[in-house]
Amino acid sequence: MNVIPRIQKSISINLRRNIGVSAILTQKGQATDSIQRLFIQMLKEYDQKTKGSSGKLVDASPEIEKELQQELDRITKVFGGKPGVDMTKFPTFEFKDPQYDAINQ
Repeated sequence: MNVIPRIQKSISINLRRNIGVSAILTQKGQATDSIQRLFIQMLKEYDQKTKGSSGKLVDASPEIEKELQQELDRITKVFGGKPGVDMTKFPTFEFKDPQYDAINQ
């Protein structure tokens, strides 16, 4: 029958996947490659910088901050924002059920 080769193929694929995943899990978070170590180091540095930036752009020059403000002002004008309204905040919606008059009284 044609079922047995399909089952064998499925089992071999699953075993290969499980072996690949278990090999990664046995490393226990230790980077074995120099590129992995560098990447993890850069992520940790970026994490420290974001904690100290208080919600602003990380390592942004004054020109970049000025350009960001110009873009935010442009978006405010395009989408009808008013002065003092935070356009980076997701809007809140309130839906009220309409009042219906009773048909049968």
